Amino acid sequence: MPNAVFAARRADLDWLRVLAFSLLIFYHAGMAWSGWSWHVTSADSIAWLREAMRFLNRWRMPLIFVVSGAAVVLALGTRTPGVFIKDRLKRLLLPLVFGMLVLVPPQVYLERLYRGQFNGSFFEWLPHAFEGVYPGGNTSWHHLWFVAYVLVLTIVLLPYFLWARSAAGQAAQDAAGRLVARTGLQWAMALPLAAATLWLAPISYNTNGLIGDWYGLAYYGVLLVYGAFLFASPPLLMALQRQRYLSLAVGVAAYACLYLVFFKGEVRPVIAPEVRPAYALLSAINTMAWLFAILGFAHRYFTRRPAFLAEATEAVYPFYLIHQTVAVIAVYWLLTAGVPPVAAFILTVLATFLGTWIVYAWFVRPWGWVRPLFGMKPLAASGQGALPGRTASL
Repeated sequence: MPNAVFAARRADLDWLRVLAFSLLIFYHAGMAWSGWSWHVTSADSIAWLREAMRFLNRWRMPLIFVVSGAAVVLALGTRTPGVFIKDRLKRLLLPLVFGMLVLVPPQVYLERLYRGQFNGSFFEWLPHAFEGVYPGGNTSWHHLWFVAYVLVLTIVLLPYFLWARSAAGQAAQDAAGRLVARTGLQWAMALPLAAATLWLAPISYNTNGLIGDWYGLAYYGVLLVYGAFLFASPPLLMALQRQRYLSLAVGVAAYACLYLVFFKGEVRPVIAPEVRPAYALLSAINTMAWLFAILGFAHRYFTRRPAFLAEATEAVYPFYLIHQTVAVIAVYWLLTAGVPPVAAFILTVLATFLGTWIVYAWFVRPWGWVRPLFGMKPLAASGQGALPGRTASL
């Protein structure tokens, strides 16, 4: 039977999903002026923006994977493994393939155009869109790497999710949650993340490319499991709620240490091998502290479901798929127009929100044959007759 906790409590999870994915728009809108390499990068950087993004980096994607782990349990429900995998292929693989064929090529084209690697119209470049593998070639999933990772990790971890929904699994998780809540052992959850950073990151390559990214697969796989476990344990969520200010204080202190000792305001800090163990442990504690704080505050305050939340939850996945293409287009035109950095960043945020909304509202949401390409349910299934907790695809 499905876990009653998920069926009964949806507001905090939906709020977190909407807020976590909304941060992506601000983050990707700022990448051009971060000083880090991106698809279309300005020669000018904004130091305060880079530092804000560096801070977000410590918990932004971990939060999304934790939320996605809880969403996997919702999507699984009482389905058989075969039906569930078929649904995941429809909700994840189909949008991934569509995105790689339609949404990503404009990003690669503008990158080639901006860097002087191609000179011509998009339609003249289109025959080259799938020549070779990015970055040397043009075939890429760009920001859609997250969809590929969730798909692969969900299938790999399916035995765990099946066990977690069983009566024995629910009883074991409930007992574990009570023990962790009573003893404060949730802080030990930082250890697997630290181990991945310490031992797998140095031997990994092809970041966000799946093949060879042992660190990313292990790190994000652990976070998916954490999401399923945390949201299945009411006593543990209550403990995180009670300790939310403690977690916040630990997060602030840990990040301050990371910044002062390891980052020091450098654009691309290098972590020396002899201090990597300390960095790995401190980094993991910092990440988990912010996750605990965010979940604790969400459990305390995100208890209501205003009318717009259901619509926002449904729009999250299409917004994610669409937004970076809009952002790259906006950045390209603003940079070529010579708009000053801060003004260009603000305009990129506004243009990305507005442009993504227009594409979603006019060309995706109303059309039954388009909706599956963006991971959405058919129109009839997206109304009030839909099952609780089944509105999201991730």
